[in-house]
Amino acid sequence: MNFSLSKAQFFLLLFIIETGIVYISFQTPLISVSRNLAWVLFIIAGVIHYLLIIFYERYYAYFYLNTFFQWVYKIYWFSISVVFIAYMEYVLASWVLPQTPEWVVVLMIVLLSLYANLSRPETVINIGVMLLPIIFLFIVFLMLAVPDLKWANLLPLEFDHPLQIIKGLNHSIYAFLGVEMYLIYRPFLQRELILKGKPLFFYQQIIFVFYMLSVLFTQLFFTIDEVKLVPEPIIYILKSQEVTFVKRLDIFFVYIWLSWSIVTIMIFGLSFRVVHFVKERKRPKLNILIYHILLAIFPLFFIHFNRIEVIKNSLHYLFLIFTFFLPTVIIFWNKWRGKKCIEKES
Repeated sequence: MNFSLSKAQFFLLLFIIETGIVYISFQTPLISVSRNLAWVLFIIAGVIHYLLIIFYERYYAYFYLNTFFQWVYKIYWFSISVVFIAYMEYVLASWVLPQTPEWVVVLMIVLLSLYANLSRPETVINIGVMLLPIIFLFIVFLMLAVPDLKWANLLPLEFDHPLQIIKGLNHSIYAFLGVEMYLIYRPFLQRELILKGKPLFFYQQIIFVFYMLSVLFTQLFFTIDEVKLVPEPIIYILKSQEVTFVKRLDIFFVYIWLSWSIVTIMIFGLSFRVVHFVKERKRPKLNILIYHILLAIFPLFFIHFNRIEVIKNSLHYLFLIFTFFLPTVIIFWNKWRGKKCIEKES
């Protein structure tokens, strides 16, 4: 598979994959575990994320996946997509479509991803451009809740519980799920473009502020005990706001989140294509079709509150494995062997 990315396309793709789906839900486990320290730990997580993408930028050429690791990552992305689709159906059933059969919603999501992934790669890459303005409406309308915020919720800060800090950091970095896609798409960037320095710093600041505001607003709007009972705190905050142009602001934003999340599923599908079709394969459209048929079946086994909660509270362990451990092992193993991935033509 061969295509090229501009700098804007590359960062937009990363932004959507890192913020889609998890944006409305990661705050609850983070604050429940780390309590008042949540905002401090998320700042540390932001620094870790920045150092990670600097590491990726320096060594991305050595992220060569042999057949075994190709399948490891393809299975991982497929599994994540299955869980995310199940979670999307659960949220929609809870907020806006309680009477709609589960399979209808799942089929709709999968068919949209199938259509996009049967098209040129640029279709998936560019579709996020339309979403960018409405995604940032989340921040604009969150500001309506400023009078209801309780600033005393940020204190006191207690650093005498190391286990609490470790767990909080673990849940913090989960917000950046999908950052390993940097290594997958970096070789497709046009060769004359340079990402070192300001571009990486500006991208990090944008995504960090976008996430940090959600953490702060959640921590300031709810007490610690209340947060534990609110699975999608951002949506609840929006529900409490009254505006004249729409009856329920939360439902309006659930549909925006749905569109945003469907594009995330499309990008996971594209990543599967990029890795799967590194080598020339017969019947590529049939391969894509089979992938999406399986993607339509497996989520139906996970659409249950208890299962989703268990999975959601465990995904940060997979993040550590597939974002920190495996890339580091693969990069330094290939560096030692002198094996590089092939940089794509612009």
